[in-house]
Amino acid sequence: MKAFPTAGMDRATAVYSVIFGVICAGVVATLLFFGEKGEMALVLIPAVVLVAATVTAYLMIPKISVGDGKVMVKNTFVNIVFPVVSITRVERYEKVGFNIRTFGVGGVFGYFGYFNGNDVWYVTNIRKKVKITLKTGKVYMVSPEDPDGFIDEILNMKATFH
Repeated sequence: MKAFPTAGMDRATAVYSVIFGVICAGVVATLLFFGEKGEMALVLIPAVVLVAATVTAYLMIPKISVGDGKVMVKNTFVNIVFPVVSITRVERYEKVGFNIRTFGVGGVFGYFGYFNGNDVWYVTNIRKKVKITLKTGKVYMVSPEDPDGFIDEILNMKATFH
């Protein structure tokens, strides 16, 4: 398996992540500072939820690899594997515009989950997206640090395993 490092966050994603972190820290600090001693359990619930949301978003950053006729996208929660022969199209997708998040994370450490209906995104850099369309119509969007090398590897493997 050849690993393709996930692209570093683009500027907007980094800014969203920092702003979210600052807001979370501010909310937690405010709750702890102004919370009554008898209400500490009520103060800890939002704090735990915010920390859990931040950690969960971070753990969704994927590892991407190609080998043995397969593409693998893996993070702490999922392990997506599909054969290269099931790919009908793989292309750079540099369009940056309005996308509808159906379910997932939209900007904190990246864009993970379902977007634009049923497209599955594991994107940390919106300027280095690669769109993978399968024969079933399923679309995966990933962002390797070297999108062109990633596409070339898939196309070469696809030619070998046709």
